[in-house]
Amino acid sequence: MSEERGRPQGLPPGPGVSGERRRSDFWDSSDSGSRLVSRPIVVDGLKASSLQIELAPRIRWVAGQLVDDSFRAVDRMALQLVKAFTLEQLAMATVALQVNLRKQKAFIEKKRQLQDRWTALARRMRKLRAEETHLGFAEKRLSERREEMVRLAADDSDPKRLVEVEAILEIEEAEFLRRRREWAAEAHAARCEWTTLEEEDAKLLSGAPREESTGDLRYPYVLTLVAPRDGPRRRSLASAMHTLVDALQKPLSRTDQMLLEIAFRRCVREHVPRAEQSSPDAWERSLLRAAEDEFVAEFPWSRPYRQGSARPGPITTAVRALGVPRPEEPRA
Repeated sequence: MSEERGRPQGLPPGPGVSGERRRSDFWDSSDSGSRLVSRPIVVDGLKASSLQIELAPRIRWVAGQLVDDSFRAVDRMALQLVKAFTLEQLAMATVALQVNLRKQKAFIEKKRQLQDRWTALARRMRKLRAEETHLGFAEKRLSERREEMVRLAADDSDPKRLVEVEAILEIEEAEFLRRRREWAAEAHAARCEWTTLEEEDAKLLSGAPREESTGDLRYPYVLTLVAPRDGPRRRSLASAMHTLVDALQKPLSRTDQMLLEIAFRRCVREHVPRAEQSSPDAWERSLLRAAEDEFVAEFPWSRPYRQGSARPGPITTAVRALGVPRPEEPRA
């Protein structure tokens, strides 16, 4: 137990958390110090009427240093998840997390590409502004040369010289007009590109994942899962697991979600039948493909974020076909 109430064990000392802050952020005390307790999340098909699963931070404060303790954090999550969910739920939750992680990755990549295009456009417009300044100087110079030509004609200078100067001025003016036409066309294209990027930026932000900048966990986070009151299952398996994963988008960072996905997959591996012990990877891929097919069938928006080839049939049928035992408790 931490000596300082309001601070989790393993973090450096600091100011305590006020009672008002604790209530607003759903703080509660635990054996590990302080923890953040989630709002109740309704998940259909739970083994119990209510469950609590503690997700530990991956970074710990040990001997005055910050240490990456991801391995132990995954182990703690897996031990709790394997007792809380059935194999079908574990497989579907894994797929739901993978789809959301791929969606976030695709958003980050599109955002990076859009930022690169904005940077290229900014450089392009800076060159256009410099060219506009140069055109202004060239126009002023042509005007001065025209005034000088008028003075030479008034002084009744050599006619041959006037013709030569006039020819040179016409060449310079033609070159100036060509440069100005090219600049105007380029400036118009840049303004159109600016409008296009603004539209694409707005479209990208409208479909951005929620809380994309969420920081990594600093305190244990407790998932509070409850079963529906009016029956064991009202929604499909894919919908129930999507609800769970969607509720985790705000409190968990992308790194924490990756660790949770590893924990789910480790739990799936715990159910490998003895006949498949020699090739657990192929068994796991078959199971996750079946879950992915069911998830994509219910949520068509996830089709671009799927992985692997299609396999017909719902996840429950696939589990039975693979000969997976359905124990009440996980294997020792």
